[in-house]
Amino acid sequence: MQRKEWKFDYTASKLAEAAKTKHLHHQERFEWWKEKRDQVMAEIRKDGLEIDEKIALEYVSPKRRDWEQGAQVTVRNDLKRDLNECLEKLGYHTGLMNDYHGWHQVLSANSEARLSLDHDDWLFFFGQPQ
Repeated sequence: MQRKEWKFDYTASKLAEAAKTKHLHHQERFEWWKEKRDQVMAEIRKDGLEIDEKIALEYVSPKRRDWEQGAQVTVRNDLKRDLNECLEKLGYHTGLMNDYHGWHQVLSANSEARLSLDHDDWLFFFGQPQ
């Protein structure tokens, strides 16, 4: 039998414990990224905006009507990138928290069941978080 075909038997209660541990890990990571997002948002509010009023506004001619277009306001690119990373990580950890919470509920409700795990299943419940 090749190792990709190996199976490992576990009780549902043992898997429920593992799911709870993973859920808590992702909840901690979620809180960390939430705080990081709040820090980035505070920095954007403080000094992350850039305003470009165009030099053409100093001299208005009938042919140039840039003043009608107004100024361009942007968020600094580094802060936009940081905010996007925070939002991506929040979504990632939210999804995994929901998955592990669901598995914890199902496995706890069937704690006496014995289940055969393959390599990927084992990593899902017991593998090191990334």
